[in-house]
Amino acid sequence: MIRLLIVEDDTNLSFLIKRKLEKQGDYVVETAVDGAKGLKALTAFRPDVIVTDLEMGEGMDGNTMIEKIRSANNEIPIIVLTGKLEFLKQSGANMYLKKPFNTQELDINIRSLLQKNKETFTIGKFTFDPASRTLTLGAESLKVTPTGAKVLLMLCQEMGKCVERKKIQGTIWGDYDNESISHNLDVQIDKLRGLLKADPSVSIEIIKKTGIILRT
Repeated sequence: MIRLLIVEDDTNLSFLIKRKLEKQGDYVVETAVDGAKGLKALTAFRPDVIVTDLEMGEGMDGNTMIEKIRSANNEIPIIVLTGKLEFLKQSGANMYLKKPFNTQELDINIRSLLQKNKETFTIGKFTFDPASRTLTLGAESLKVTPTGAKVLLMLCQEMGKCVERKKIQGTIWGDYDNESISHNLDVQIDKLRGLLKADPSVSIEIIKKTGIILRT
């Protein structure tokens, strides 16, 4: 069973999602109307994944809730639902889903995200565990930043292939054409290169204005 927490102030929408997903028979869904209630439900319900709106009519917003969850070093998968990209900021969300969406699309994204969290990847002499955000080389373990881990995961999933910058930016930051985000992506790549430099066979190549390739 997938334990899902929905944080959404539109109670009609959250009820519709809850009803459709639970009807499939493999979801248990809890709802909360703002970030503060979402944090309480996180402790009491212990979900496998959180789906949250960002802009709440009253109470704590979604961005603040995510920041509090990540500041407590909780790496639970989080999917953000939003129809207004201007409310996005770099939080600790794993994925962004733009409104309007259908329940089938949400279901696919939830399952994909949960499956990704179970995978580990071999990068040259390194082992990368996205769930714990660690790169292991022999007896040494290196911690990857939350954003860096998301970037590295996307590169690992298409090892040796060029992953479009727009795809990375849209998936992780929810914005395909923002210069400051593009710069942030380059910063994350530099940090990853620094972590991976112990194995000279591993490289991260930036194809100008096109994409990024992880090579081993």
